Amino acid sequence: MEYEITKKGLNFINDIDFRVMLLERLIELEKVSRVNANYSTIFLAISTLEGIFKHVANIFKADFKKSPAYVNSDGSQKDFNHLTIDDLYFFLSDLKVIPRIDNFQQVFKLFRDYRNFIHPQAQRKKDWPIDLGQAQMALGLLNATIGYLDRDIFIGKEIFQILEGNPDYDSTNKVLHLRLSNTLLHSFLVLERQILDRISLSFTLELPQRSIFNFVFSFADEGNFKMLRLDTREGRETTNSLLHCTQKYFWRQILFADEEHPPQALFPVEITIDFKTQIFSFQVDGKSYSFKDKKGNVKNLYDEIKPNMKIGFFNEEGPVKISEIGIK
Repeated sequence: MEYEITKKGLNFINDIDFRVMLLERLIELEKVSRVNANYSTIFLAISTLEGIFKHVANIFKADFKKSPAYVNSDGSQKDFNHLTIDDLYFFLSDLKVIPRIDNFQQVFKLFRDYRNFIHPQAQRKKDWPIDLGQAQMALGLLNATIGYLDRDIFIGKEIFQILEGNPDYDSTNKVLHLRLSNTLLHSFLVLERQILDRISLSFTLELPQRSIFNFVFSFADEGNFKMLRLDTREGRETTNSLLHCTQKYFWRQILFADEEHPPQALFPVEITIDFKTQIFSFQVDGKSYSFKDKKGNVKNLYDEIKPNMKIGFFNEEGPVKISEIGIK
């Protein structure tokens, strides 16, 4: 029975062509690892890991250059294109994109040397062994890194954490795909940072018939959040509403939108949350939605939100596409 040697969850790579290239390398890596080709395993594993680091690092390039550590020993600024794998690990962990582990920078520095053994003269100078142990360590570094980053979606410099399903962001076409999965939450992701003062979101929503899009706010965990629902299913008394989740997979409507049905096909959505001015606005296709309780009393949407919590999206039913996402 065949078993998986390399993790292949690469949805955090938002360049689709580059993702395909990496997948080809991971498949090749499985082949050489199975026949104990230790040199090839190390060279391919570490160079693939370096490629992943460079792709993610490019998102945060400007932040790298602001770091006091972004200098050479002679005081000159480092060249981004020539950052080593241990440099990349240091800066990415410093930005908390990947976890900081004590002394791990030295581990990456060690494997930078091993990768350079593709040149026999370099290996001769070090006179270090390459066998199954080193090959397994290289695979371990690669799999651990992919396993950690596979929880994330990068949209610009914003990091969304995947809670359920298999959402996918295509940076070329600037489309976030909320796909179907085997749970009621389907593709569920939340912005990693908490909303402390203000946030403004704008995006174009493609919501097919019989689909549901939920904008999540006041998120504490998967069993404690609120959400604004846009629902294109027919035969519902009131489809657009505000719901409260009090346990996983259970939510109830507490407020109802004046607009019963969202527009068909593509339409813009704008959301503003400002704790200083106490504003929480929700605009769909240029219309500002207002909400009422079951007795018909108009309610202030701002009263439903809590500070220092997270926001997110999920498609409760049907596939959904979100494009041209702007976050300020």
